[in-house]
Amino acid sequence: MVRQFRISLLRRVAIITLLALPAGIGRAHSLDEAAKQEIGSFNTGAIEIVQYRLAQQNGPAVEYFISKPKQPSPLVLFIQGSGCAPVFIGLDTANRASTVFSYVTLARQGQYAVMVVNKPFAPKERPNGEGAATSCPDQFNEYFTLENWVRDLRLAFDHAQQLPFVATGRTLVLGLSEGATVASALAAADSRVSHVALLGASGPTQFYDFVVAAYKSSSNDDEAKRKLDELDETRRLIFASPNSSKDFAWGHPYKRWSSFFRASSTNNLLKSQARIYIASGMQDVNVPILSTESMASELLMTGRDVTFRRVPNAGHDLLPAGAQYPELEAEYWRIIAWFEKTK
Repeated sequence: MVRQFRISLLRRVAIITLLALPAGIGRAHSLDEAAKQEIGSFNTGAIEIVQYRLAQQNGPAVEYFISKPKQPSPLVLFIQGSGCAPVFIGLDTANRASTVFSYVTLARQGQYAVMVVNKPFAPKERPNGEGAATSCPDQFNEYFTLENWVRDLRLAFDHAQQLPFVATGRTLVLGLSEGATVASALAAADSRVSHVALLGASGPTQFYDFVVAAYKSSSNDDEAKRKLDELDETRRLIFASPNSSKDFAWGHPYKRWSSFFRASSTNNLLKSQARIYIASGMQDVNVPILSTESMASELLMTGRDVTFRRVPNAGHDLLPAGAQYPELEAEYWRIIAWFEKTK
């Protein structure tokens, strides 16, 4: 079996952004129906981050955080990469921090209502595993599928759309690594997604990523054939027990893989009406750029509005060798500039 882990962009970067002191987290509210679901808030700079918890009948409560600009502003949703890390750690302390790169930086600008959703059953503190699910709670691995995650994101997305400080119209969904697959599925499911940005994005399917990687990492046909045979055997085992949360491959349960392997980001984006921005490292070994190129070429040939930024000498984290984090931050600001320009 292939023993390579798929590591998310978020985990590879491993950046924590510190936040400001609390401003009444856990306080009670008794305003409108939306406010009744608000469970706390805190400040980052001059901007308030509000925490909501939404009940649903056929699943766990969905918790999300959203920055509160001074006037109604476009909505930006970050979707994190793989694993079960919470989107904030240390919430009950003065040293709380975001695990989602660039979320706080954008929120502090005050020009957007910036939201991020906790994966249900994520632990309070970041587990070991570098984007894998081997250290995640059993409840998380039993629940987490693409379908469940998209449903939970839609619940939070719909709730945020109704908040008084969120402007109607343009919305940006930004997905990182695994989150890029999810962002594509959300764009297909909800026509209110007007712009979608994909970083380290899979192409036709995540399984296809493994196929391309097998070819790229082989020095001859015999080596490629051996890797492809191993890959086919792992795929066979996964789909023989597609609902198993106890059997693992590449750091994640079979249940997770069977769900994501069925999804085509290409097809989902073709179903959406969103403008599309893609950024990929040309030396990415987790999601080979040739896989992403396949998706981009099909989208372009159907006349879709696609901006594709290929980053030379960069891996899955979009950082070329020797580059510093400000250069990665610049990649995010390119996305925001594109969002602003393509109104």
